[in-house]
Amino acid sequence: MSVKKNNIRLKGDTSLWALIIIFSLLSLVFVYSSSSRVAVMENTTTFSIMLKQMRHILIGFGVIYLCHIIPLGVYRKLAYIGYAGALALLLLTLFMGVSRNEGTRWLSIHGFSFQTSEFAKIALILFVAKVLEDDKLSTFRDFFLRLFLPLLAFILPIIWEGFSTGVLLSLTVFIMLLISQVRFKHIAKAAGIVILLAGLIYGGLLLHRTLRKTDGDTIASSSRLETVERRISNFLGFGEDQEAKENDQVMYSKVAIATGGIGGKIPGNGTLRHVLPLSNSDYIYSIIVEETGLIGGIFVIGLYFWLLYSVILIARNCRKTFSAMLVCGLGILIVTQAMIHIMVNVGLLPVTGQTLPLISSGGSSVLAVSIAFGMMLSVSRALQDDRLFTLELTEEEKKKITEDETSGES
Repeated sequence: MSVKKNNIRLKGDTSLWALIIIFSLLSLVFVYSSSSRVAVMENTTTFSIMLKQMRHILIGFGVIYLCHIIPLGVYRKLAYIGYAGALALLLLTLFMGVSRNEGTRWLSIHGFSFQTSEFAKIALILFVAKVLEDDKLSTFRDFFLRLFLPLLAFILPIIWEGFSTGVLLSLTVFIMLLISQVRFKHIAKAAGIVILLAGLIYGGLLLHRTLRKTDGDTIASSSRLETVERRISNFLGFGEDQEAKENDQVMYSKVAIATGGIGGKIPGNGTLRHVLPLSNSDYIYSIIVEETGLIGGIFVIGLYFWLLYSVILIARNCRKTFSAMLVCGLGILIVTQAMIHIMVNVGLLPVTGQTLPLISSGGSSVLAVSIAFGMMLSVSRALQDDRLFTLELTEEEKKKITEDETSGES
């Protein structure tokens, strides 16, 4: 018996839908509340910035709905194509991208600008899930050729202009491999190769910079190596005093969190939003804590752990590797990015530039996370359809058995 489907009705895990709505409402409130400095710099109003974010969220809802009704078989077919397309966009961005905030991570096509690495992250998770399903990677040679080399070719263009994004993606894939059926010794060997390559490349860049002895652009400076070094050294201190060590955004972020107290100053009454750089994107969590206090900060963290818990429940019910790895990879990616953002805001990590998923201002980030949520909902929708089919099939069997028994008695 075929399952009667109604594609108009929203399907999928209700927890994911609830989280999407909560995140969206928080985004509208705190993007509006935290955009004072940005509004002045861009000669606009906080209301206009909030309306722009609302448009992104509404488009995101449309993307989530479309992605959640797409069958998983389509995602399987798109995995390798998506990998190739995303890699091409990353390379195009590397050579023809638009520079913003000291990094070339944006691509402009016919006046439409987007951050390619945000969408590339989703494409790579899709690719890894497909490879893990297609091949058990029993030998290191298979692992090296089918997974490690494609990963290396994909992450290098990302890490060249966005070190923290490359590290985030590498960490996500590493966790995916740990929870998969790939042999740990393959993962350990690959990690050793990565550490060795990183050391050789870093040493080579330092040697090149030392021998050249010039203040102009070099291969080292073009890769943002100097920015990464400066942020790490500022975070660690290296003998500098506190005032010289911390830049404005780190200092103001800590002040915002410290003055939030238990209950906060109420949204709209925060003071650090007027002076904190990137207060509606990279440092929106500090504004949330300032205006809602420790209670609001813990609430936001709890939402992301709720997401992780929901993802684990969905993955446990998946019978196929692709579905389980896809939902795990996307969930881990979102939660890990959120934790990095929060740890930077509270001063536990160096500055990274990572936004708070589905809350921070930004079109590319919202759309990319919307695609991720749509895919996770597609997995949970498929599970619901399978359970419905099993239940209906069971009822048919019961009916047939009852009819057979009745006819036998007569």
